[in-house]
Order: sequence, then C-alpha cells, then structure tokens
Amino acid sequence: MVLTGKIRTLGLAAGLLSACPPTGAGTASEPQTTSSSTATPTTGEPATSTSTTSATTTGSTGEPTTAGPEAKRCQSQCESDRDCRIGGSDLGFRCIDGLCLFPPCTSDAQCLAELSGWKTPCAGPGECAPEEACVLVADAGRCALTPGTFACADFGLVEQMLPLFAGEREVLVCGQAAASCEAGACQSPCTGDEGCVPQTGHPACDVPSGACVCQIDQDCVDSGLPGYVQCVAGRCGCAVDSDCAGGQNVDTCYAGICGCAADSTCTMTVFDGAPLTCQ
Repeated sequence: MVLTGKIRTLGLAAGLLSACPPTGAGTASEPQTTSSSTATPTTGEPATSTSTTSATTTGSTGEPTTAGPEAKRCQSQCESDRDCRIGGSDLGFRCIDGLCLFPPCTSDAQCLAELSGWKTPCAGPGECAPEEACVLVADAGRCALTPGTFACADFGLVEQMLPLFAGEREVLVCGQAAASCEAGACQSPCTGDEGCVPQTGHPACDVPSGACVCQIDQDCVDSGLPGYVQCVAGRCGCAVDSDCAGGQNVDTCYAGICGCAADSTCTMTVFDGAPLTCQ
C-alpha cells in the first residue's frame, strides 16, 4: 500500500530522517539496504549494531536469550526487480543476490536523497504529499519534506534550497547536512548533538566517529522502540527475548539485536512479490 499525505510524511520522518543514524544491520521488518553503512529505527523494529553484550547474557528475570552472536533476520526473497516494488511503486529497491536491496550508491547526490528520506519518485507537485515538494536531485524527481508543520531540526536535518523538478525556481526543503558516497556506501556523519534525533535512542554525537550514540540506558528506553532497553558501548539494544515484543518480524534477542527465530516469525511482508524467510 502506497503511503500518502501525513502518514507517509510522518513515516519517512520518524523512520528515515536522521543526520547520523546508529550503525546497524538493517531492520527485520523493513527493506534491507546496501546504499548506506548506517540504518535507523522505524516504527517497526529498530536497527542496532552488534554490541559488546555476551550472546549468553540473561536479564534480571533469568530469561535466556538466544545463543549465538549473529542475528537471524527476516529477509525478502526475490527473483526479479519487479518483486521488490512496494504497493506497485518502484522505490529504488533491486533484486540483488536473491534479496530486495538498495544498490550501492554512485554519487553524493544519490546519498543526499536516500539519507534525507526522499524515497518517493515524482514528476510534479501533484505526486507528493502536501508537506512535500518535488525537487530535482540525482537527475530525478524526489518528494522532499518541507519545513512548516515540522521544523527540519526536529529530525536532525537542515534547511536546503533545491530546484523544483518541474520549473526553474528553488524551494526550501529538509535534508542531510552532509551526505557522501564512499566505496558504494552512503555516509552522513554528525558534527554535534543537534544532528542526532532523540527519538532514535541515540541523542548524542560522538564527533570523532561522526556517529550518534546513547549515553545511558534511559536514552534507549525513552525512544519507546521495541528492543531498545540498554545502552552498551553507545548502542541501544535488547537484553532478553521479551524486550523484542511489539516489534515487527522479531521475537528473539541475539547479543543485543532483535531478530527472528524461524520463518514463522516473519509475518509482515514488505515487498509486493518477495516473501520473507528467517536467515
């Protein structure tokens, strides 16, 4: 189902717009990407990096977690690029090695669009939500969030002037302060706390690394995201399997990362023609 209006705008803003998102392995419920070395939480399941938590750690209740450091995730299996459409729309995902993924980046402009959450293609203003503008970026039209109801800073973004796709004038939109393509992966390091969105559980900027990090467990808990209960080495993660409750396509905590235990966990598909398997 194609998201429209405020629902689409809020979804993109909450799930994708982060100037320096936490490093992670992608989510178990959203499309997996190869265009960025970072991933941000969505309204489904948050993405986390492998923490220093032991794979055999148990929580205060004594509930065991799943042994093994590598998380099993619900992966979208495909045979062609058409399988990777969402609601009939081509949002840039391609069938790569049998999985729906974003192809490696080739330009800084492409990374600006991807890391700013400008996912929806357009050829004019009528194809974007009321809170968006159809701008020219990476030689194509993309729907970009404009400041108004929301401030760009609310999502760790900055105001930028970009040309409209159809027309000569420029328009003010919300985008990443810095985005670049390095070795096929999109990068967007933060330079201060203002570039880190508290709702992601990682509100502080570690300037040397350019990564947004958590400092205390409460940073993670305040995000309200499933699987975010503890801060280990600057990353939010789970401690026991029950921490993953409420997430999409997850039920097991693997060394701080919520994943799946079996195919039966993968109940919410993302792409039109790509069934999910736990692997």
